[in-house]
Amino acid sequence: MIAISRRSFLLGGAATLAAPLYVGRVYAADVDVVVIGAGAAGVSASRELRRRGLTVTTIEADGRIGGRVHTDYEIFGAPYDVGAHWLHFGEENPFLEYGQNNGFDMYRAPDEEVFYVGNRLISEDEGRELEKARRKALSAISKAGRKGRDIAPADVVPDLGDWALTVNLYEGAYEIAKDFDHFSCADWYTAEDGTDWYCREGFGALFAHSARDVPVTLNTAASKVRWGDQGVEVLTDNGTIRARAVVVTVSTGVLASGDIEFDPPLPVKKQEAISVLTMGHYIHVALQLKDNFFGVGEDGYFAFKSTEALNGAPMGFGALVDAGGHGITYCDLGGEFARQLSEEGSGGMYDYVLEELKKTFGSSVESAVLNSSTFDWTASPFTYGSYASAEPGGAWSRAELRRPEAGRIWFAGEALSENDWATVAGAHKSGLAAAAEISGTL
Repeated sequence: MIAISRRSFLLGGAATLAAPLYVGRVYAADVDVVVIGAGAAGVSASRELRRRGLTVTTIEADGRIGGRVHTDYEIFGAPYDVGAHWLHFGEENPFLEYGQNNGFDMYRAPDEEVFYVGNRLISEDEGRELEKARRKALSAISKAGRKGRDIAPADVVPDLGDWALTVNLYEGAYEIAKDFDHFSCADWYTAEDGTDWYCREGFGALFAHSARDVPVTLNTAASKVRWGDQGVEVLTDNGTIRARAVVVTVSTGVLASGDIEFDPPLPVKKQEAISVLTMGHYIHVALQLKDNFFGVGEDGYFAFKSTEALNGAPMGFGALVDAGGHGITYCDLGGEFARQLSEEGSGGMYDYVLEELKKTFGSSVESAVLNSSTFDWTASPFTYGSYASAEPGGAWSRAELRRPEAGRIWFAGEALSENDWATVAGAHKSGLAAAAEISGTL
């Protein structure tokens, strides 16, 4: 250590007290990198850092790995994906190839669907009207996004008449987990599109298998990250970990909640990016049915015309029928309606879905339900939402969060993916990118 005279200490005292106490602290690092979170981004970052010869400690606040991709086998006695289920953009999804090479039953998502207006199937004329309205909306959003207009779809989508709520529901709340007034056209336009696939054993089961080689310390929540020019300290409920760098892979919902404190605070620009890259709202109401009354086969879709709004938000849901042939139908509610409905608890969510199905198919629906499960991702303390998208005016936020701080703090996750955001594959690729940067820096 360098000796400091009393005079120089007193002269520099005011500046010392005003500066973050941690900056400049010298210590022996326990490991090269701490990875916070063991979802897809955390697991891929951890694995890649080790492959590049760095020492890593990976911690997870939950009692399991996977984050928002998890398959439950106990509730229904069959694979039930509580979170991510679709393998989006199969052409470039690394989990599809992994599943095919490791004995999982991977199959392309069918295109069969039914659409109801009240208690009857949609007519041909109505179908043409709906498709015309849908194309008008997507064309307007695409045109604005292509021009880089960082505004809400609600500002550019023309009057869709009787189909406005329905299009908002299925192109906004159901797809993006936000309504047309809560996401950016410019950000929306960056998302890739491609073929969807499924894993019959469950996407969560596939992910867990792929992550078997990565050691993770579970039930260990990070509460504070101290950082400076000499490294980082991560304070957890199981002790403090010292490292040269940290990868924070928690959701932007957790970052915005303040559950993890940064000392010194993150720069204002980073904080602003977190505040505008917000989490969408999604509710999973799963029904185990003894009868498939929807009129579509395994992995078919059911949707219906939305005619009501709650405080301006379209009411309704979309359903994936008999997922994987296991007799489980996923009824998914999204956007502001889902957020408002979540305040009624799981009973209110289930009751809403059941009542809507009874309006369409009759009262016998209730006797067809063998079992049910409701999961609200917004209420989860490990995510505080489903997946992230930029609010209007916030399309710049993903790029800002991808930039490291002082060569010590990196962020990774689905929210930071350039074009695969809102997907497990996007989170995986984000973790790999962060690991490569860290390796080059350290």
